[in-house]
Amino acid sequence: MVLLHSAEGLDWQAPPKGTSLKTLSEAEEQGFIQIRGEYQKRQFRLSELGYKHVEHDKKRLQARKL
Repeated sequence: MVLLHSAEGLDWQAPPKGTSLKTLSEAEEQGFIQIRGEYQKRQFRLSELGYKHVEHDKKRLQARKL
């Protein structure tokens, strides 16, 4: 979830420092992100499913604060 919330929009971006390959692979397998590149040049972006999931989660967290 931290990986998804760290995404800034839908553009290609570098994963946050300390993000493991396993975390990226699991998120990709679940359909939340797309990955391109290898090793240090690896990038990710949210898929449509991932974007919807993050937006829903942000609204849920916002509602809990009220």
